[in-house]
Amino acid sequence: MFAGVAFLAIIFQLAIVVGIIVFAVKLLNRITDIAGSQKSIAESQVQLISLLSKKQSTHEPADN
Repeated sequence: MFAGVAFLAIIFQLAIVVGIIVFAVKLLNRITDIAGSQKSIAESQVQLISLLSKKQSTHEPADN
């Protein structure tokens, strides 16, 4: 009887450990996706600033 209870306790602990590992892997993948999105947003902002700066520099001589 105690062997069965001990076996169930071991199975339960292993299930918890496996669940934690799966959660950590999924969380890491999600964080990686978010980092990729942030990088893409930053690159888009750099492009926008570059275009705005070029536009402003082409219009400045006309203002003088």
